[in-house]
Amino acid sequence: MTQLLVAALGLGIAGLDPAGALIAVGALSIGARERDVMLYAVVSILGTAVLGTVLSLTVGQQLRTIRWASLLPPDRLAALFELLIAVGLSCWAVARVRRPGAHPPKPPGGTRTGTAALLGLGILWAAAAVLDPTYVGLVVLAGRQESIVTVAAAHLLWILISQVPLVLVAIAIARGRHERTVALFNHTWSRVRPVAAWLGTGALFLAAAVFAADALWWFASERFLIPIPA
Repeated sequence: MTQLLVAALGLGIAGLDPAGALIAVGALSIGARERDVMLYAVVSILGTAVLGTVLSLTVGQQLRTIRWASLLPPDRLAALFELLIAVGLSCWAVARVRRPGAHPPKPPGGTRTGTAALLGLGILWAAAAVLDPTYVGLVVLAGRQESIVTVAAAHLLWILISQVPLVLVAIAIARGRHERTVALFNHTWSRVRPVAAWLGTGALFLAAAVFAADALWWFASERFLIPIPA
């Protein structure tokens, strides 16, 4: 469990994305009700964690149990999939080096202030997590676990870390201090954005190295560095 949570923490840092918070801040700035923005934040965060848990316990575990992989042993399939994830993470990191503002695609949409609009946007935001290579990587790693609590904790940790700006905005709304937080967030993010971008890029390279090492270690020893529970 500890290894999975550490992996989730690292992947969460690699997937750090302020876009969710920017949508919340934008909605507040143009007059959205606090409860509607809070609904958007809660649905985005919990929806992403729930989706990841379901995917890990179904798709993730199928990598080891699927029958049509008889010509390609499930563990070998998992190792190959990890290599693909490592390539994807590396490509994303290189893209960030070339274009520091690059991030995984997210669903389009403005900041309409209606309850239904923000609820729908929250659902789309949660579903769009599957476009994030770090999220896909966690789905695969967590799929090796059999404990629902462990898998859910890993995905919750990932979303809380990767969307920490949105979490802070939600906390500010709950405490009735969102107006100052909106101004502070805009000011602070403009100052720390370059540093955050380089930290995120470094974390992406590190995550890619971990996935590649795990897969290559399996090809060398037929054992994963991050073990699969018996």
